[in-house]
This record gives sequence, structure tokens and C-alpha cells, in this order.
Amino acid sequence: MSVTDGMRALLSGRSALRACLTATVVLGLTMLAVWPRGTLEAAIRTGQASDTFTVVGICFLLILLYLGARFGSEDLAPDTEPRLHELATLTRVSLVRLVLSRVAVDALHTAVLLLLGAPMLVASMTVGGVRFEQVCAALALAGSACLAARAWGLLGLALAGARRPLRNLVASAGIVTTAVAAFFFVPGASAFRAMADLPRGSQSAAAWRAGTGAGLATAFVLAAAAVGVLAASRARARRRAANGAVHA
Repeated sequence: MSVTDGMRALLSGRSALRACLTATVVLGLTMLAVWPRGTLEAAIRTGQASDTFTVVGICFLLILLYLGARFGSEDLAPDTEPRLHELATLTRVSLVRLVLSRVAVDALHTAVLLLLGAPMLVASMTVGGVRFEQVCAALALAGSACLAARAWGLLGLALAGARRPLRNLVASAGIVTTAVAAFFFVPGASAFRAMADLPRGSQSAAAWRAGTGAGLATAFVLAAAAVGVLAASRARARRRAANGAVHA
């Protein structure tokens, strides 16, 4: 499946569009819930509503982790589209090319999700005491975390195939484990810590760069692992086919 076909499927699928619309509504309601009370002019002048940007940013991060896991494991893919596991086991297409095209689609679609959430972050920036550079940093953090979540979904898909509960378990367990481990044991690589530190200004520059880099590195490693798992699945399917031909 080409990158163009993959993007067309995601942007035209009803389940995918419904999930994106719901996520946008949830993020908007979150912004309204933490919007500063009182006059907007006073909030902008005093910059005392820094929690607004932080809460919206972390909510956006959580939403993208959830959507990333579901998109990565093909939960929201149209039923008419060929499945990754089927392409890997029933065709001779290069597995590296197959996974790379999937990663490219994930990156482009993640950019679409970031565009949907960007207006909320920009709006909360005005009352959150942050600058536009910090909004860009928040988008980079959320985008890299989303790619890592999609890679966990991809690995779960490679391991479990059509068994949805198992692949969702792999994806959710992987995302939660890495997020908790980074938060408590490798705080420099934690997207949540970096997002919370963004309103601190220049002191947070190293944190968001490290968090973004950790997310991209995780996505790369998991994608490579998915190639290995798919290669093993293809080899197993071919052995079964050869054994069946021999017995026949």
C-alpha cells in the first residue's frame, strides 16, 4: 500500500474521522474548563493562568497517545483496506518497504492531528504566559509521543495480527510502561515532565528536545522490531505452506 493510498484511507474512513472529531471536542472542552475566570485582558496582562497551557498540553499529549495506539494497531482502519499482517504473510513485498511506508503514513497523519490541536494550544498560549516557540515545542513533544504510540500499535499488530484484544494489550502496556518508566526513572526523556516544564521558558529547552528525541528513537526501535516480527511471521507462514504442499 502506497503512502497516498494510506493517507486517503485514513482521511476518508468514518471511524478515523469520528475519532479525530471527538478528540478535538474533548480538547476544546478541556480548554474551556481551565480557562481563566475573570477578564481576558487581565489574564493576558498578569500571565497568572499558566496552568491553562500546561493542562491543555498534557491533555493533548494523552489524546494523541490514545489515538496513536488505535491508529497504529489498525483499530480505526477501514474494513476494505488490506491489513498489514496479511500483506506481510500473503505477499512478497519487501517488509522494510512495507513498514517504512506505514511509518510515513503515520508521520503525515500525525501532522494532521497536530494541526487539529494547534489552535487550542495557541489560544491557551495567550493566557498561559508562554511564547509561540513553546507552543511549537509542545507540538513537537506531542507529535513524537504519538509516533511512538503508533509504533507500539504497529508492534502489537505484528505480534498479534487479527487478535484485537492481544494487540491492544501489547500497545497499551507498552505505552503505559514506557511513559511511567520515563517519568520516574528517566525524567529527562519524559514527554509529560517536559510538557509540564514548558512554561518555565528557556530552562525547559533541553527537556523538550530530549523528550522529543526519546519519542522518535522509541518509534524507530519499535518499527525495526516490527520488521523482525513480521519477517518471522512470513517465514512461519511459508513453512506451513510448504508442509501442506508436501503432505498433499
